[in-house]
Parts: sequence; C-alpha cells; structure tokens
Amino acid sequence: MSKKSGLAIAALLLALLAGPPCRAAEKEEAGNPSPLASSEETDLPYDVPSVPWTNEKLEFVIRWGLVSVGDADMQVRKVVKVADKPCYNIVWTVKSKPFFDTFYTVRDHNESWMDVKLLRSMGYSRNIREGGYRLQDWVTYDYEKLKFFASEKERKGDITTKDGEIPGSVQDILSCLYYARTQPMEVGKEIVFDVNTTKNWPLVVKVLEKDTVSVPAGEFECFVVEPMMREKGLFVQKGRSMKVWVTADERRIPVMMKAEIAVGHITAKLERIVR
Repeated sequence: MSKKSGLAIAALLLALLAGPPCRAAEKEEAGNPSPLASSEETDLPYDVPSVPWTNEKLEFVIRWGLVSVGDADMQVRKVVKVADKPCYNIVWTVKSKPFFDTFYTVRDHNESWMDVKLLRSMGYSRNIREGGYRLQDWVTYDYEKLKFFASEKERKGDITTKDGEIPGSVQDILSCLYYARTQPMEVGKEIVFDVNTTKNWPLVVKVLEKDTVSVPAGEFECFVVEPMMREKGLFVQKGRSMKVWVTADERRIPVMMKAEIAVGHITAKLERIVR
C-alpha cells in the first residue's frame, strides 16, 4: 500500500467522526453555500439534557503505523439556531502534515448541527479536499415532513439537489459519535439508532470490553466500542473494522480510534483536551 493510499484511508476514517481549521480549510469554508453555514448564534437554553462535551475541544494526531500523517480537531464550536431550534454546531477538521502536502494534500472540514433538546441531527455539511478529489455537500432534515433535503455543489459551480424520506429522529455522519456518548455503556451491550446519509440505515455500536490505553494526552480507562457501519465513504474498506476507545466515565471522551486496513492500521490518538 502506498503512502497516498494510507493517508486517503485516514481521511475517510476521520471524516466519519469532528477545532481550529487550518487556513486552507477556512478559506474553503467561507465559500460554502449551505444555508446551515450562516445559522444565527444563540444562547444555550437552560432546560436541555446534560451532555459530556460542554466547552470541549479535542486535538488528535493521525498515524499510519508508526508514521504521523496528519492532525485532526473536534469541537462543539457554538450554539446556533437552525429552523428556529437551538443546535450544537459540531466541527471536525482534518489536515495532512506539511511533508505529505507535497504529494497528497488533505483538508477536510465537516460540520453537524444537533438539536440541543432532542439530541438529533438537524443537518450536516462536508467540504472535502483529498488530493485531486473535491466534495462540497450538505443535508438538512425536516421532522414535520419526515424528509431530508440534500444538495451538492459541483466543481463548475452548479448545484444538484435530491430529497427523500426519514423514519423519524436520525443522526448524521458526525453527530452519531456525540449521540453515542450520551448513552449508557456496559460491556456486552449494544447501542442502536438510525443514521441518514441520504440513505437510512441502523447504526449498531457494540461495547466490546474495558481497556486502559495510553495516548499523548494521558492514560485513560476506556470502553472499547465497535461501530458497525456499512455506508461507502464513511468508514474503512468493506470487511475491515474500526474500534473507538471512549473514557469509562461520564465524559465518554473518544481518546483513540483505530481502523484496520489491508496493510497495518490507521490510528487517531488524542493529543490534547482544550477547555
């Protein structure tokens, strides 16, 4: 497997799960025509469920085997109004290391908007740059009509749209991690909820075991969970697996993510918790 292939898989791994963006990503984000991007900032209501990510920003280093290939940040940046509902604005960015930029640049910027009261997604957007590949799209959810509305900006600037049905409350490719963090965990149990990525499918999160893991941010006792996902472009190659280590306390902080690939593995390890 080439270094390019390894970094591409790393980008796919981290695009699933979402601090300050790199300058290139900030420039691209400014051109995002998604209606979600201009959501009005608001205060957090007092009568909302308790969540473990208040004032939290997580910084990760991405490795392919022993080689450091990139960095990622994940944070709840602010609370904004979407369809007149207060939402957590979750941001996940990935960028390749300067050395890898010379032959394969990764600048991914993913955002999710999660209803602060019902803890369900109101929409998400992706602004992806991986080598010569570009993707800019966004999806919104209308729970009164039980429909999703998706748009994609093509390289020439044209915007294509589609819509479809949703079964009820759904999570997106980013909010699913945050929602899972609010759920009780016990070894041997499963967490199941609906995800929409313009297709509807159930996500099963298996709680495999407890483990103590050491990462740059420190040593943590964790639950090891395995999300059973099957959508193209969200995870790793078919037949491969991914595991996530989340702290076995009320915070449920993801401290390590590991994806098995054809040769070796891609790992994201927590470097720093910023509060």
